[in-house]
Amino acid sequence: MMRRFQTMALVGAVILGGCAGQVIGQTADSRKMAQVNPAGGEDHASPFARRGLAGKYLSSHFAQSQYDWNVASRYVNDVLAADPGNVELIRRSMILAMGTGNIDLAAQRAKELIALDDDTGLALVILAVKELAANDMGAVQETLAQMPEGDMTGFIKPVLLGWAAAGQGKLDTETLNETTIHLYHGALIATFLNDKDAMIKFTQAMIATGTLSSGDAERAADMLAILGDYEEAKLLYEGVFVQDDSNSRVAEKLAAVKKENGGTIRDLAEPLSVKSVQQGAAMALYDMAYILYQEHSDSSTKLFANMALALDPSLTDAHLLLADTLTRNGRFEDAIAELDNIGPDHPSYLEVQRHAAELLAEAGREKEALEKLNKLFTDHNDIEALIRIGDLYRSNESYGDALQAYNRAAKKIGKTIPEQYWHLLYARGMAYERQGDWNKAEADLKAALVYRPNHPYLLNYLGYGWADQGLNLEESLELIKRAVSLRPTDGYIIDSMGWVQYMMGQYSEALPSLERAVELLPYDTTINDHLGDVYWQVGRQMEARFQWERALNFSEDEKVSERINHKLRFGLEGMKEVKRATAE
Repeated sequence: MMRRFQTMALVGAVILGGCAGQVIGQTADSRKMAQVNPAGGEDHASPFARRGLAGKYLSSHFAQSQYDWNVASRYVNDVLAADPGNVELIRRSMILAMGTGNIDLAAQRAKELIALDDDTGLALVILAVKELAANDMGAVQETLAQMPEGDMTGFIKPVLLGWAAAGQGKLDTETLNETTIHLYHGALIATFLNDKDAMIKFTQAMIATGTLSSGDAERAADMLAILGDYEEAKLLYEGVFVQDDSNSRVAEKLAAVKKENGGTIRDLAEPLSVKSVQQGAAMALYDMAYILYQEHSDSSTKLFANMALALDPSLTDAHLLLADTLTRNGRFEDAIAELDNIGPDHPSYLEVQRHAAELLAEAGREKEALEKLNKLFTDHNDIEALIRIGDLYRSNESYGDALQAYNRAAKKIGKTIPEQYWHLLYARGMAYERQGDWNKAEADLKAALVYRPNHPYLLNYLGYGWADQGLNLEESLELIKRAVSLRPTDGYIIDSMGWVQYMMGQYSEALPSLERAVELLPYDTTINDHLGDVYWQVGRQMEARFQWERALNFSEDEKVSERINHKLRFGLEGMKEVKRATAE
């Protein structure tokens, strides 16, 4: 499915032209100037702001290069007022307006552009979105009929036409193609129109593609669950859960289909949340935004995510996608403001606020992040917020504080930690291990493994922890081999397997494992050090010293560097003598 859409980022670049991208060759000084007043403003937003129309034109580009589209929009509209027939300025004004969520101005500019220019694909989409919002389905169909051929047309036009027809009570999906997203929207439109035969047809066609991503599989499972095919839905949900067993939403759906609980499924299944044509079309626009986000076409992502929100302001996924896009471009304040659009009465409010706290921490405002998380617990009894507090401390290597937060959460839960909070056991186990309390760490990790027996990183952490203690080496190797089978290209897990094999004296088995790990993670100190050790044991001493030199070059830990220097001087046999002399 993704190969079909690999050109989407190029499409976005063509749509947006020179006004969409980052400024190439931007200097450190220009970045510093942008940070003087991130909110913009004529006096401080750029070094060009006081130089008349030319200055404002340059300022709009400067502000956009900093991903500050609000300021960029204000400047370009100032320039456009003096040159109202300039096609490129109209196009830039339209793009910036849509990218800041101003659908009214964007649609006005779209009409102006359509009257003056032939390159109107994006303008027609924006105009169609405005007409969808006004519930004028006939106008939507007339507008989309004018769209020129192209990749964007091929993706979005058939889906929007399908939803416009649904707004007239008709099932018109003839122009949909065979991609999973189009087939899903065919099923979604059929669900909206209560056409069971079409639901079945599109769902079966979607599954038959054989190229389902995790998201596609969950959507197909939702459709099967609605249709009452619980066994097939269960198989798909289980496949998704294997890929991401921290997905609580899928866990709830899986539990519901196992119990054949139709009521719960109806509450959870995404297709039944679509109550209007506008919501369905918003999901289609979000899908395009998500594809563009995956292709790192962030400016185009903003456009389509805001189009989705123009039709369905409560579409949480679109707000989250915009926040992630803003974060990726260093606009933490704007990302947090985007999340604040989701109010306390929204089902996702707590999850979104936790994400906002993470953004605060990423922006270096850890005190505010902790205050926000503590408030979530105080005001909403949100145990998950306490766990996130522990995670924040653990990420900063404040393991004692992390354990206080984790234990506070565990006490609030009660005597037995249920499956819902398996990740608390995992996180607390890691914190105990870092604190040097292996007995408590082992107990938590084993308890977590009962709930998540196929979690690759949990398997690896427990297995490596045993090996590090010189304990249960056979069982440790078995756990890590299972982890490797689940994540065959993860260099850290492959290193763990090689190191356990090394500790068991299986040097010939350890060698290819550690060589593969270094191939995957060539700049990791520990992995290079491990490979050096196994080279020494198999008699390849020159290569061993080369790997230790690499490990030393990448090391940022004084004690680790000292230990590697000893090996470079004395070799592994000499290291044993040093240890013996130190002990005496």
